[in-house]
Amino acid sequence: MSAAGDFTRRTRAGRATIVGATRALGPLRRPVAHTVGAAWHASRSSMERRRAARNFRRLIPALDADAAQRLARRSYRQYVEMIFDSIWADAMPNEQILRVVRVSGREHLDTGGRGGILAISHFGNWDMAASAALALGVRMTTVMARIITPGLTRMVALSRQRKGLELYTPQQAARGLLRALRRGRFVALMVDIPEAGPTVTVPYCGGEVRFSAVPARLAAVTGAPLLPVACWREGDHWALEIQPPLEVLEGDDEPAVMARIAAQLEPYVRRHPQQWYPFHEVYADSAAG
Repeated sequence: MSAAGDFTRRTRAGRATIVGATRALGPLRRPVAHTVGAAWHASRSSMERRRAARNFRRLIPALDADAAQRLARRSYRQYVEMIFDSIWADAMPNEQILRVVRVSGREHLDTGGRGGILAISHFGNWDMAASAALALGVRMTTVMARIITPGLTRMVALSRQRKGLELYTPQQAARGLLRALRRGRFVALMVDIPEAGPTVTVPYCGGEVRFSAVPARLAAVTGAPLLPVACWREGDHWALEIQPPLEVLEGDDEPAVMARIAAQLEPYVRRHPQQWYPFHEVYADSAAG
């Protein structure tokens, strides 16, 4: 991933324009995001809308078809709100970030210089989680794949690197993440919706779901602690919860470790299902439920 100084003037100008426009919305940010999200949901094919609703019925079997569709629509709205919120917070100084994000479990980040592996899922707002962790002084590394277009990818990478986040592409990840952990950095990894690398199937949110096995493998190789993490919106603020390091037992294999991570992350989704974004095929068996 390019160093912050390598970004073109066009990338910097594009980022500044988007951040400025989002912040200019002021109190209209949320309603505008909801309108855009509802329109996005309506623009999806009937197959895509049914798939999201079907996934919510796997999560909450008591939902009827109409309720599942309503929850799916809310999830699309919440996803766009998450994007707007991340852009809005982009230029915030650290002290302001920590005023809008309530952090619990920060003591678990004290790992004696060993760094750690932060396991997070596509729930809530992972960019806000990264901003808060960086504001706390956490030295953090992650993997960033392409986002829609190369230009947008460069803008997002610029925003993240300006905050101090070290980025690797999926092609660089294997060596880069190992080096980061050996330097005592924290590595933040999305465990669900794996795009590359080894995977395992674990129970999650009402079915069998593919999870990345990379966190378990890195922990086994480096001895770095594994910490499940979630960040979600609560009214006008956000909550970031860092769980205690996961105990890896002797003889644990990768499926067992990742199943325990999944079990730690699932309750957040169940408490705030509208902040889960199951727009793809989530379940390994693809059953309708």
